[in-house]
Amino acid sequence: MIFEMHDYAAMKDALEQLCRFLERENVPAERVFDSKLAASELVGNVFRHSDGVARLHGEVKNGFVELVVFSTAAYIPPENSRFADVYAEHGRGLFLVDTVCEERTMTEGGGIRVRIKIQ
Repeated sequence: MIFEMHDYAAMKDALEQLCRFLERENVPAERVFDSKLAASELVGNVFRHSDGVARLHGEVKNGFVELVVFSTAAYIPPENSRFADVYAEHGRGLFLVDTVCEERTMTEGGGIRVRIKIQ
């Protein structure tokens, strides 16, 4: 599935569609939740850290939910995430993504790919 989002309302709709797709693919509820969390954080980062449009590709592949998020304006997250200070207002999203994903990498086309193990 491919979604293009310009704002948070479009993101909400895309995430609902992604979850329905994953449920039809018999992905367990816990991994659907993890996928929604990861996609929400990564697309939200596009909106917060660049002026671009976000594009989300989602598929079930070889025992993983694979999500790739692209931005029309380049956004490269730090390679290693850390849990933010307890009093920080931001900075926990990428840490949460890394917690629920098996791996996070950059694609050749500049997308952020995460893989969530289904079982």
